[in-house]
Amino acid sequence: MKLLLRKLGIVLVALSFLILTGCATTFSDLVRSKEEGKGTSRVYQANVDQAWEIAEKILRWEGTGEIKENRSEGYMVTKSGSTRMGVWIEPIDKTQSKVTIITKKTGSSIIGLSETEFHEYFAVFANGPENKQR
Repeated sequence: MKLLLRKLGIVLVALSFLILTGCATTFSDLVRSKEEGKGTSRVYQANVDQAWEIAEKILRWEGTGEIKENRSEGYMVTKSGSTRMGVWIEPIDKTQSKVTIITKKTGSSIIGLSETEFHEYFAVFANGPENKQR
């Protein structure tokens, strides 16, 4: 009986570990997802610098943690609670940028910025008076 309980305990610990690691999402998972063509993309009437500033503003407004920027590769990553987020900004031309966001939940929480909400906020900021093309 003790042997059976011991084996059962080992199996439960192993299953718990697998479940926890299987649900974990790292920032490299976000980059890999982007390389696979995942995420939600939209083109905005904002140059790369403006788009970068708007994306940072939205992420900070959302109350995310530290934003890790890789400007040379055109992306930033951060997390908010149990959600990891990556934003990619690609130039279309001098006045337009393609903005892609990928969100990955690492837990069961339903709270957090969705890809759709990010783009809704981005559209408001991109159409604001400070970003009108002169």
